[in-house]
Amino acid sequence: MKRLVCLIVSVAAGLVCGLYLKADETPASTADPAATSLLADARAARALYQNFPGFSADIEVNLDGRASRGHVEISDKGKAALTLDNAEAAKWAKNTLESIIAHRLSSGPDEETPCAFADTDEHHPLGRAIRVLNDEFHSSYRIRDRQVIVVNRHVPGARFTITVLKNIVTKENKFLPASYVVNTWDAKTDALRSSEAHHQTWQRIGSYDLPKETLSVKAAANKQESRSLQLSHIRLH
Repeated sequence: MKRLVCLIVSVAAGLVCGLYLKADETPASTADPAATSLLADARAARALYQNFPGFSADIEVNLDGRASRGHVEISDKGKAALTLDNAEAAKWAKNTLESIIAHRLSSGPDEETPCAFADTDEHHPLGRAIRVLNDEFHSSYRIRDRQVIVVNRHVPGARFTITVLKNIVTKENKFLPASYVVNTWDAKTDALRSSEAHHQTWQRIGSYDLPKETLSVKAAANKQESRSLQLSHIRLH
């Protein structure tokens, strides 16, 4: 699904899911049709698989220089089964591939999500800020040119921001992520826990844009980790 670098500095006052409110502004409590439509249009512009058959491929996983090679089967439901001789590499690759595929699977028409504008700034470089109403994750977004550029969410003990650096356009004129950053902060201290950059490439097979390469570089706790996976000989089921 498991995101123009957005560095959001946390403060105790005036912060709503990573989006600042001006001193004379308060969060809207009722849906704004324009904000609701902005999110709906961006969701409709995402590249999604229709009648996804699943696929198989050879896979190479590299964890900080430790390479493993094997085979992967992706079901039509997006579940991954790997044959790999490194358990850590297999677990990371499974979670990564299932997340990538899950974000592309269509679950039918999206239900309308009531939203409100988070501020009045229409010229922010990352796009217009909107806030989802009555959302358990306190979700908010920035949307630019029919693309979700920023996603802010709260989870137990933390909050995170996904910032898209680049999308690519498919043959159907839909958007696929090519590069994004995930920053995570501690909910109590607002300290930055980690910053993780992702780069993805895609391969067109039949009528599907399938994942080809993924690179992840994560900085946390005075260390940096680099992980990658590459698929080859991809075959649709």
